[in-house]
Amino acid sequence: MHQYARILTILLSIIALFWANPASSKPLANLKKLEQATDLFMEQVTKGDSESALNLISAYAGVNPEQFAQRSARIIQDMQRIESSAGKALSYAKVDTKSVGEHLYKVRYLLKFRQAALVWEMNFYQPDQGWYLVDVNLSTDINALFQ
Repeated sequence: MHQYARILTILLSIIALFWANPASSKPLANLKKLEQATDLFMEQVTKGDSESALNLISAYAGVNPEQFAQRSARIIQDMQRIESSAGKALSYAKVDTKSVGEHLYKVRYLLKFRQAALVWEMNFYQPDQGWYLVDVNLSTDINALFQ
């Protein structure tokens, strides 16, 4: 079942690329700026303000704004549910980054709670110059970090 979820995530990311409308957003100029933006995103999420974090990073979204807003609403609801059962996040740590040439870039973080952890993934696409956010995902599947 896990493999089907991964395939679905990849397919949704590819679909998001085709729905991209970079004209309505601004790209992150380079990987240093991208890393700064994702670190700021995670700082806000760690403080319990995932709504502000998603609003901030939406400026770089290269996907359909309505699609991003719907995804953001689900993430905010998920985080509220998680925080109500697991409490406030303690900290975050950057786990790794992966790239496909200078075209795709993924950054993964671990959001740490006292008795649980969440994996956050943000995927970016560079069609020409500058990086656009194409997917934000959170998961409780920490086993995926070992693959």
